[in-house]
Amino acid sequence: MRFELISLLLLLLMTAACDPKSEQKNELKSEQKTEQPAEIKDTIAVALSSRHVSDLIATSALNIAYPIANKKNKRLVASINEWICERLGGTYAEDGNGDYDKLLADTAAIAEHYFAAICKENADNYKELFGDSDQEDRFIPQLYDSISISKLDEGANWVTMNYTNDIYLGGAHGSYIIYGQTFRKSDGRRIGWEILKPVEESNLQDLMRKGILSYFNSGEEQFKEEDLENLLQGEASAYYIPLPQCPPLFTKEGIFFLYNQYEIAAYAAGLPQFVIPYEDLMPLLNTTAKRMIGK
Repeated sequence: MRFELISLLLLLLMTAACDPKSEQKNELKSEQKTEQPAEIKDTIAVALSSRHVSDLIATSALNIAYPIANKKNKRLVASINEWICERLGGTYAEDGNGDYDKLLADTAAIAEHYFAAICKENADNYKELFGDSDQEDRFIPQLYDSISISKLDEGANWVTMNYTNDIYLGGAHGSYIIYGQTFRKSDGRRIGWEILKPVEESNLQDLMRKGILSYFNSGEEQFKEEDLENLLQGEASAYYIPLPQCPPLFTKEGIFFLYNQYEIAAYAAGLPQFVIPYEDLMPLLNTTAKRMIGK
């Protein structure tokens, strides 16, 4: 998997769903369709729910690919839907009323709840930033908040979901957040960095340094390992690279390591990311991880 293609595909998905330079008028769209991948026998089908509104104040968009439940994957789907709610703010069904499992299965209600929250937040931010200013009197930028949740990849025993949030609140630039989560299909368990054995950390650090260098060397300029001291910031250095805040993301090619803006490098560095092949990580993975990848 080429790391550039991952970022490009995610950005294209969000751009297609919501173009901030579209005609400035009230526009509300909602649609739902089902997508069924064919490359894996035991696939998790998804239903895409899209909502989009654009006016003089802001462009707001929410696009969620919900997994479709059946008799075999109810626990998995409930776990994914709960994760979706948490990524979107964790306010859905917070009054404690009703059957939580049934509420999590009501994906239309989930989407409506969080889309309304996005629109309200944009309106509140606009009022806080610009008050009652008239756009005809001076230039006032349109705010932008677009969230997309999709299925990133899938294996026989796992499925990886992806969350992206593109935000602009005025100023020199906006912010772009990517997060993900791998789930075990058998029971919906969320997978974290506990899949790594407590072994000699230097072995993992060597692999991570190679991965970071491959990211920075994807452009025209080429760097060496000693250059990492100038490329990284915060806790990260040429001698130590912390694990990402984003948990390990299983892909067909290996474990996807994903860092967000400012996490280990300057804004101009983008989103450092790389994949370490399973065969390279095998001595460092515990039984849980090996069973998930069929080893």
